Amino acid sequence: MTTPPFALFIRGTSAQAFEVSDQLGFDSDMQALAVSLFEDGPNMMHIQALFETEQDAQYSFSNLVLPKDMESFITQLPDEDWVSKSQAGLPPVEAGRFCIHGSHDAGTIAKDIAYPIEINAGLAFGTGHHGTTKGCLLIFDELLQEGFAPANILDLGCGAGILAIAAAKVLKRNIMATDIDQDAVDVTLENAVLNGVQSFISSVQADGFASPTLKGQSFELIFANILAGPLMALAPDITAALKPKGKVILSGILDEQADKVSLAFKKEGLEITPQPSLSGWTSLLGTKL
Repeated sequence: MTTPPFALFIRGTSAQAFEVSDQLGFDSDMQALAVSLFEDGPNMMHIQALFETEQDAQYSFSNLVLPKDMESFITQLPDEDWVSKSQAGLPPVEAGRFCIHGSHDAGTIAKDIAYPIEINAGLAFGTGHHGTTKGCLLIFDELLQEGFAPANILDLGCGAGILAIAAAKVLKRNIMATDIDQDAVDVTLENAVLNGVQSFISSVQADGFASPTLKGQSFELIFANILAGPLMALAPDITAALKPKGKVILSGILDEQADKVSLAFKKEGLEITPQPSLSGWTSLLGTKL
């Protein structure tokens, strides 16, 4: 790229920011070079999406569904490597024995971190830098310490593949990672190679459990880090896909949504154990009785 990129800045609440960042990365033809989220005061965040041209930035902005109270503007940035700067703005995130980091921090990760996971900022598939992914990893780490060693694992809505990669690093077993978006599947496979676990991860595009990939499959562990609405809609299918005594780690749930999501899965016969809130997000552990 010979000219500085154009940046689309959008500011709003944390919940609004995550929803808009997903719009920029999923189910769209928006040509963002990178999408980053930054804290901006109590319960506020801003999104920085970089584009090669002002036309690309304007096109993406015109196709976003934004709440009226979100601030936004487009500007051309100074002549610097802003994609790299966006990546460098994401600090490592520790979750038990796991640590999610960018390539810029690879040499700084403490030696006592058993499972470093390298994920670089890019399209908004998730870099692990908010409470949903960290919540999943903390639950997974605790289950591992209790001796849980699932043989059949699904990362449903895999995004960047962080949870599938974490499971592959620890268990050295085949992991299925699915997403409705082919770009997310491609990113997951790239990240699997980056982390040296490509031989354990199969990632494919799949729209729910009726897809040929998932139909009739059953798992001892399912990661489902998506959003509250889709989780509740998928509760019957997720429960049916769990083996007896199987577990599901549910995330992407705002604190105020946790009771409704819990109820949806309890109605399907799962035992639900809420976890502590992380930055306004609640993760749930479900067990099939």
